[in-house]
Amino acid sequence: MKKMFFILTGLSVLFASISVGATPNNPRHTLQSVQKNRNAILNQFTKGSIVSGTKSTGSVRRWYLFNEGSIGSSYTMLGKSQYVSADLAYSTYIRSIESLFGGMSLMAGTELSFPIYLMSRGKSNILSDHRDLETKETEGVAGWGVQLPLMVGLEYKGFYVVGLAGYTWLFMKDTYAAAGRGANPTVSTNYDGLIYGGGLGYKISNVVNIGVRYVTGSLTNRSAQTKFDDSAVSNGLDLLSITRERGRDLYGIDYQRFYAFISYIF
Repeated sequence: MKKMFFILTGLSVLFASISVGATPNNPRHTLQSVQKNRNAILNQFTKGSIVSGTKSTGSVRRWYLFNEGSIGSSYTMLGKSQYVSADLAYSTYIRSIESLFGGMSLMAGTELSFPIYLMSRGKSNILSDHRDLETKETEGVAGWGVQLPLMVGLEYKGFYVVGLAGYTWLFMKDTYAAAGRGANPTVSTNYDGLIYGGGLGYKISNVVNIGVRYVTGSLTNRSAQTKFDDSAVSNGLDLLSITRERGRDLYGIDYQRFYAFISYIF
């Protein structure tokens, strides 16, 4: 508890030194003060672990602190369309050293992933005729996303299960077949919403993590962020826009994402 108190006190002093000492008349003193307090805080940590404090019994509960960088792939179902992506991700979480029950350790943290959608199929979610997406004559990627869930789970001898809950943002580019000559029309559109799900995996010697995840939710297509390119306008696709016809966002679009990854723990 003393160490945690020292850390919190150090943080308070650090922020106080920034706010009080940051005057044009004394910049060198301010910098030295900030560096001194920063070093005092960082010296309380050891690589790979953090002390969280004491329990009511007085015993100290220690936590490992892990960071992971990962690559993977996912299959996403978004309303009437489907996508395959390559994923980049970063995770940070803590895991208790002391077992809670049955030899299992508690883990909690967050995962930040960036799917880059390379292939698409299915039908349009934003046009009233729900026409097919063009899948062959396309340029660039079909979109990208950001997924930021909180994670809580249990680990036992390298095996773990986690529950996920958070938010996702998707920035998509739908391509459709042109009615005649000219470039295929494209429509840029955004989705966002709450997500939840779970996953499992196995950590090899706390160096490599192999895992799978599943998340689902109900997303909203944002009317203000739907943009039709010149070819889309000349092909009359803007006249088929559901959000423009309704004058509001499009709610309740089903979202499911399955993804697998391998990560390096550092």
